[in-house]
Amino acid sequence: MNDVQSRLAELLKAGVGDPPARVTVQGVRRQAARRRAVAAFGVAAAIAVIAAISVGLSGRLGNPGPAVSPSVSAAPVPCRPGWSVAPSAVPAGDYQGRLVAIAGSASDDVWAVGDRSPDPRHVFPLLEHWDGRRWAYSAGASLGGRQAYITSVAALASGDVWAVGYFASVGGVPPAPLIEHWNGRSWSLRPTDALARLKGALPQTLASVVALAPDDVWVLGHGVRGSGPFDVFLHWNGASWKLLPGPDIAPSLGSAWMQALGTDHRGGVWAVGGWVRGQGEAGVPGGGIVERWNGRQWEVDRHSAWRKPLTMVAPVAPGDVWAITGGSFAIAGGGYGVSPVQVLHWNGSTWKVERFLGGVSSVDLTGLVAVSADDAYVIGQDARTQQQPFIEHWDGTRWRSVPLGPAGHIQRSGSIGLTVTSDGSIAALDTGGLHDRANFLWLRCQH
Repeated sequence: MNDVQSRLAELLKAGVGDPPARVTVQGVRRQAARRRAVAAFGVAAAIAVIAAISVGLSGRLGNPGPAVSPSVSAAPVPCRPGWSVAPSAVPAGDYQGRLVAIAGSASDDVWAVGDRSPDPRHVFPLLEHWDGRRWAYSAGASLGGRQAYITSVAALASGDVWAVGYFASVGGVPPAPLIEHWNGRSWSLRPTDALARLKGALPQTLASVVALAPDDVWVLGHGVRGSGPFDVFLHWNGASWKLLPGPDIAPSLGSAWMQALGTDHRGGVWAVGGWVRGQGEAGVPGGGIVERWNGRQWEVDRHSAWRKPLTMVAPVAPGDVWAITGGSFAIAGGGYGVSPVQVLHWNGSTWKVERFLGGVSSVDLTGLVAVSADDAYVIGQDARTQQQPFIEHWDGTRWRSVPLGPAGHIQRSGSIGLTVTSDGSIAALDTGGLHDRANFLWLRCQH
């Protein structure tokens, strides 16, 4: 038994704490992925090239690492609440690997997505699948050797999963949108070249995806043109994609970007973001913006504006919306750290600060979800405790910490993801990184 296997055995033997009685979570993007997307625009677009890719890279390289097909259990694996630990599926020998979001249809059918670097000069999609027993690696769809990132994932069923991201900027070629779909047997590339034939500006990177039904999938994309950055929304109707421009939200002397999508229990689709006054290092984060789909177009909900940019959203109903203000705010040409980091609740007429988490230098909030006004959940990392993860739950009366397990269970924080599966189970994921090669999965089973 090697060192990693020994450590995993010790952690499993130690046992874990029970989950709280009421916790709800959904898939969220890691803030680091948002920062990488900001840096993705090529030099030709006057935006910084992705920091992880050097100038002289080859644009075509075979994707090393075995393309393992995710296992499909013959029978459902019973859900075991609490924490468990299992070896990750990152290919052995990789220089770097990180997961940024998770989604699934059940506690034994969870996808975690991100990117992997076999060496410091190249990056490829990373998709890992949990079947209730182990994690399996998948390279995703065949990309012809092109380098790419995955930033977000949404799952409707075991045979209906969407992953979005962007092709990396290589050799002066700007980024391009990437959409992949899992049909239960394999991942396929959904060509985005066809989008260029649609009227409107084509996004270069895709940042967020939500799915309401097989014929109702939404994607948030970002692009840049002569007048500055812009938002684009893509909608899948079951047969084709439609490109829908976002409202003109940029100030006259500044820029703006939406950050994330969310859906409520009534089928409403929301987007949150914000604007910056000025440009570059001279820019000053301004207010927060909320947009909603009204059935015909995206429109700004001016009544729900906030004084600082909004970075996450968890809508329940038109009069019951949770959001995060502050933290890492991505915008074309760079990113900003916005303080303070706060949890907000919208009651249909006003925002209320429900939780103050600290300054952007002390806390990195990585997830938010809610199912009602008295059932909200946040997760992140606290720099004041050496990046120790924290999970807090609002029960309508107060915030309570969720046990992370015994001492040593999570010694260091990796990229954390959260999701509510299609069947109502809840999953939270923390990774031990390439050093430990372990995935820590927390489950709250469907009631």
